[in-house]
Order: sequence, then C-alpha cells, then structure tokens
Amino acid sequence: MNLILRAIILVGLATLSGQVFAQGQDTTPTERDIMVLAEMLPGVYDSEEQVYFENRTNVRKEARNVRMNSKIVKVDLPAFGKYVFYVQDSIENKLDEPNRVRLYTLSADNKEKVVRMRMYYLDSAEGKAKKKYWNANLNPTVLNDLTPTTARFTEGCDVLWRREAGQFHGAIKPGACIWSRKGEKTKRVADYQAQLTNNALWVRELTFDTKGKQIAGNPDGVFHKMNRARDFMCQADIPGVSGGRDIPFKRNGPFPMTDQGGQVKFMSNEKEPREINILLRNVDWQVNNETGAFTRDVLVLYVFAKDKDGKTTDSAYSFTEPTVKRTGLNLGWTLVMCYQESNRDGKPEF
Repeated sequence: MNLILRAIILVGLATLSGQVFAQGQDTTPTERDIMVLAEMLPGVYDSEEQVYFENRTNVRKEARNVRMNSKIVKVDLPAFGKYVFYVQDSIENKLDEPNRVRLYTLSADNKEKVVRMRMYYLDSAEGKAKKKYWNANLNPTVLNDLTPTTARFTEGCDVLWRREAGQFHGAIKPGACIWSRKGEKTKRVADYQAQLTNNALWVRELTFDTKGKQIAGNPDGVFHKMNRARDFMCQADIPGVSGGRDIPFKRNGPFPMTDQGGQVKFMSNEKEPREINILLRNVDWQVNNETGAFTRDVLVLYVFAKDKDGKTTDSAYSFTEPTVKRTGLNLGWTLVMCYQESNRDGKPEF
C-alpha cells in the first residue's frame, strides 16, 4: 500500500512540476495585440453611408469624401511572415475596377511597443493598380510570385498600431514617409492615420509638400468612415408567388451583395422586360429625421424597376433591425429575399 501511495505522490509531483515549467511564459502586450488586430482587420469596408449623409447634410462639395470600398483578406505567403493580408481599394461605384492593390504585413515591434504594419504596393511606377492582381482575394495563387524584395514599399511609411481603449489607432511617424512619383522632382510627405473598431475602419490619407502645404486628401482632414459590411445573398422571384399557390415563376439570382450599399440589376422575364434593381443598405444614421426623436439605425431593402426608357415604374422598400440575418419584400409582381444563410442550409428546429 505504501508503495502504491508513494507512486501516486511521485506522479502528482511530476505533474505539478510540468505545470510549473509551463508557466512563466508571459508575452509582451504587443504580441497579444497583434493577434487581436490580425483577427479584427480582415473584412469588407465601405463608406457608402458617409457619402450619403455628407450629401444630405450639405457638406461643402470640395470637402466631401468619395465613396471608398476596401477588401482585406488574410493570405498565406510565408515569405512575408505569419500575418499577411491582401488589400483591394475601389472608389466611387467601380467595385470591379480597383484603383489600388496592396499587401499588408503585421509584426510585433516590442521596442516601440506597437504593431508595425508594412504596406507593399502592387502597382506600376505611375501608381496604377496592376491588373494582374485585381481580385486576388478570389484567386490568391496570383500572389505567389511576390517576395519581400520584389514587392515595392517605402522606408519610413510603416503604420504603427497602438491599442487605445476599445479600438486600435494606426499612424505613420510624422515626417517619416517621404516619396515622389516617377518623373517628379517634388517630394511628397504622407500623413496616414487609421482607426479600427469592431464595426468600422476609419482612414485618413493626407499628402503635403516638404514645406507643409497640403496637396492631396480631404481639405478638412475628415476621415473616410468605412463601415464593416456583412455578406448577403439576394434573389428575386417574378412574379412574387406566395400562400402556397402553384404559379410558374422565374427565380433571378441568388446574387452576392453586402449591406453597405450592395446593388445588383438584371432584366426581368416579363412580357415587356424591365431593369430590376435591388439595393441593400444598413443605414448608419448621422442625423435625426424627426425633431426631438432619436432615429435608430435600420437595414433597408430597396426594390425598383425601370422601363426601356429608364423611367422608374415601380419602387418600394422595407426596413428592419440592423442586425437581422434575413429580410424580404413581396410586391406581388416580385418577391425579393436577402439572407446570410439559405433556407436550404438552415438547421431544422421546433
């Protein structure tokens, strides 16, 4: 019995000693922050709501921000390190024609106590995005020819991220990022700042000459506010059959869209075909639409049709809570549904 008890005690001590050796491995706060930032950063961001309300509130035209859409996707490029992201930016409504494509890499800078983000530019010397890398988020293999020595970056232009309360704030060191375009003698100084929350990515890019005169960027220094988008699939049945009626209909879609101004258009199969438009907006109210009342955010589904002359013949919209995962609208002549999970994939429940 004593031998058995002694064996149990020895096993227990061995276990405890293993636990002791497993402790004492505290990382730096920066090494924790990089994990959080790498988890938060990927997504689709769009400033559709900011653009809409700047127009609605009559912000002076020269100070209005253009619509910006940014896709950030984690990719596997070991030569660049553990945390690598493909970034594709589009402006206005040209989502299929990116004006800028880049790679971001993250590394923990324990000396500066920041997460260092290096930006590699996948563009020509003239600053135009190389078409080869367009939509590489859908085909990451086109990035395999890149290496840290062949991809272009500018020394001094790293973005330094710091945790601030419930968000991350990133900025280039003041006066450190100096560059010039091909064939230009003028030196440019970049001032880049960003804020990342769970719901949005705020970005401000200003450019100055070496004397401090601003030559590019928002004249009032206003950030682009790009809300984090949610992916939806939308479909439209024509006509809008309901109530279990056995009536022939055509299903158009499903079409991939986001809730940040995602829009699709197609021609109907009606006797006189019309252009059908579906628009999805997660309205981020920046004013109240009634005096003395607080206007709450809503998810809005718009449907409208145009005849051959471009005249709107039918239009309607529905609205609901901004966090719902599905919404719809039945107008009789069409039934439109948008969802994050199809009924075909839903889990049966009581």
